[in-house]
Amino acid sequence: MRAAIGLVSRCVHPHTVTMIGTWISLLAIAAAAWAWMDALEAREYAIRHGRALCQEAGVQLLDQTVSLKRLRIGRRDGLPTFVRRYGFEISLDGSDRHRGHLDLSGHRLEAWSLPLGEAAPAIPKPTHLRLM
Repeated sequence: MRAAIGLVSRCVHPHTVTMIGTWISLLAIAAAAWAWMDALEAREYAIRHGRALCQEAGVQLLDQTVSLKRLRIGRRDGLPTFVRRYGFEISLDGSDRHRGHLDLSGHRLEAWSLPLGEAAPAIPKPTHLRLM
């Protein structure tokens, strides 16, 4: 019985507990730095994808308006990954603002929504009122 108590008391040293606390703190700081860098990289991908989408649609992306709207955990290829929704504003003719969004799963574009640009047929505005 005394041998077992002696083994336990020799294995636990006061500096070991302090060292574990230091390692946990360092890991937490490293994880926070990784998350920050990953978020910045994802925003750059969102701007890049948004520019490409707006160029295809014939509208202008207002760069400074790209911002994270939603963050959730989803599955891609069977593995958990962050799914981020970025909202942004676009201009159809340079004097107006409309909202759009895109969803990134990791760095892959999953879904997007843009207002109709010049290529879409315009709905004529009524010029007179018809009474029935």
